[in-house]
Formats: sequence, structure tokens, C-alpha cells
Amino acid sequence: MKTIVSLVSALTALAASTAMAQTTYPGSGVADGSAPADGGAFNSVVISNSASTISFTINSTQPMASYIFYSIELQMVGQAGSGYTGLVNPWGPHVGISTGVNALINTYGSGATPLTYNGSWVSGSGTSYAAGGTGFNSATITLPLSSLGLSLGNSFNFDVVSSYTGGTSGQAAYGALDNTGYLPESDNSYQPWLGSNFYDSATSAGTTFGTVADLYTIVPEPASCALMGLGALALIRRVARQNVK
Repeated sequence: MKTIVSLVSALTALAASTAMAQTTYPGSGVADGSAPADGGAFNSVVISNSASTISFTINSTQPMASYIFYSIELQMVGQAGSGYTGLVNPWGPHVGISTGVNALINTYGSGATPLTYNGSWVSGSGTSYAAGGTGFNSATITLPLSSLGLSLGNSFNFDVVSSYTGGTSGQAAYGALDNTGYLPESDNSYQPWLGSNFYDSATSAGTTFGTVADLYTIVPEPASCALMGLGALALIRRVARQNVK
């Protein structure tokens, strides 16, 4: 009987974790300037995962421009000390997390590239957008968990930033999900305006970085949970028959 109770408890916990397989993070939707410029501002970011992949959908207040630059910065829980603290994205923009970035997703006009940090930045294989992109109000990026150094059970804090299209108009809000204390870039030099021209999601005023507002945990997908549940139920029936004997 104790075995059955334990298995039922495990199934209950598994079912609860399945609900976390997709999480929506609402943005503040504040943009600088009147032109579309990379979507205007973040409405939300939706993160979901399967047993082997992770997807990020960035939703914007306006259609995305012809050249999109988004950077999704990941700080693994418990690994911040081994992350990059230089506050310069490998592709140029002066953005980062002062306490350490462990992985990045950098986008371009038609897709995205994963990068991991292990003393230096290592670039993975690029991928096209799974959906959306230029002309749409969203862009979906799907990558292997392994390309970001992730696996089931890992947790990470994240931030999403964007840069202007290369023109002289305004652009999407930096850190609209996690920071509402400052306006986005307005100096047309690929450097966000934050007093010292750095965007730092770990120390900026008004940030919620490092809280549940930007925390995601990689959990089994529903299909995997269903298979595990069927296996556990079969085991329960077997134990029950043995107890009857």
C-alpha cells in the first residue's frame, strides 16, 4: 500500500510539473520612437519545451522590421559565476547581465543562432524562424536544448533585448519584460541608452531580474509525461496484484 501511495504522489507531482511546460511572460509594451523598428515593443514572450527542444516566441506591438535583432540572454540558476560578465553581446550591442550570461540566442533577418559561454563564446548551428519574423507581430525560435547547454530539470533566468533597424527612428524597448525604469536605445549607435550606454538586466533600476518574473524550468513535455504515467500505472497494477496474493 505504501508503494501505491508513493507512486500516486509521484504521478500527482508529475502532472503538476506538466502545467509548467509553457509559460507566458507579459511585457510592458513601451517603445521609444514612432516607427515599427523591430516591432515597437514587447507584448510578451512565451517559452515552451519538449523533451529535446525549447521554443521562444517574441510577441511585439507592431510588425517586425526587415532586419530583426533580438538577443535572448540566459543565466542558468546556480551557474551565474561561470557566465560572461563583460556586458557586450558577441555580435556587438552593449547588452548583458552583470552577474553572468551562460547562453544567448541572437537573431538576424531570417533566423537565429544559439551561443554558449565556456570561457569564450561558442556559436552553434543557426536555424530559421519556426514561425513569424519580418512583417509579423511575432517571431518563434525553436532550438535543441543541448545547443544552449540545457537539459530536463534545468532552470534559468532570462532577459530579451532588441536593437534598432539601422535607421534614425526609435526602436523596440530594451528589457520591456524585466525593466521599465529606462527608455530603450535612442542614440543610433547600437548601444542602449542607460546613462552609461549599457543595458544591464541584473542591476538596472526597476528590474525584476532574478525573480519568478523571468524564471523558467525545463520540464517533461505532456506526451513524455503521459508515457511515464502509463508506465507508473502498470507498475501500480502489478504491485496491487502482488499485495492481493
